[in-house]
Amino acid sequence: MEIAVLALAGILLGGLVNALADKLPQGRLPGIPRYQDGSARPLIAWLGLSAFLCDRRSIHGGSKAGQEKLSWRYPLTELALTALFLAAHYVAGAKAQASIGQQLLWHGYAVVFVLLAVVDIEHKQILLMPVSATSLLALFAAAAWPQHAPDLPGSLAGGGVSGLLFSLVYAGGQVFARIYNSPREMPTPFGKGDVCLMAMGGLILGFPNALAAMVLAIFLGGVGALAYLLAARLRGRRPQRFTALPYGPYILAAIYFVMLFPGAIGLGIWSA
Repeated sequence: MEIAVLALAGILLGGLVNALADKLPQGRLPGIPRYQDGSARPLIAWLGLSAFLCDRRSIHGGSKAGQEKLSWRYPLTELALTALFLAAHYVAGAKAQASIGQQLLWHGYAVVFVLLAVVDIEHKQILLMPVSATSLLALFAAAAWPQHAPDLPGSLAGGGVSGLLFSLVYAGGQVFARIYNSPREMPTPFGKGDVCLMAMGGLILGFPNALAAMVLAIFLGGVGALAYLLAARLRGRRPQRFTALPYGPYILAAIYFVMLFPGAIGLGIWSA
């Protein structure tokens, strides 16, 4: 029964994430879900999964010019959030001290993480409002439930160290860009939004788990860059030098992994 409830919650909240990802990058609040041509989607197609299962236009597009099919992002977002919910539920079940409150906190983080990842992939933009709200939530959780999360000093230390180290990486990228070329013409490895993301992760994880997340994020980013280059080669395309790739999803994946499995890569000491 719990699995079914979590799956349903993941799908419904994934639909909410899709609606937010459609509007927040333009500074607008979500409304009735629409197709890419601006026409309203029928009620059965409000969710990505139901749209692809029950709405022919979502898969094949409309008959009129400009009526494009719905992006695969919509059902994949709902499935990804459901998978994260189930993963957190499984991990919590293996930890006797993991409370219902902490599970709900993990699920809340997952919703924000998926939203941030989708927007970064599509727009190369980090939404600072969800990052700020999640950072405040992490501080509140550390103060209110120190037995399930890093205590408040540990959370502040994690956020400070993460923000400082990634700020140094960002500053180094800016210096390299100025030496090599104009910063406007060459993207840097990390943006200011990535620094904010890692600082948020440090508040969630505390110190020294934040160090583990940073190491894992850099590793995942390298693997992702190599995968991009390989995929471009297989498609017969020549990748441009210094191509800007979204780094946020790798940071968020690292934070989520270390949050569920603290100490898994040898740098964390507290366990949830």
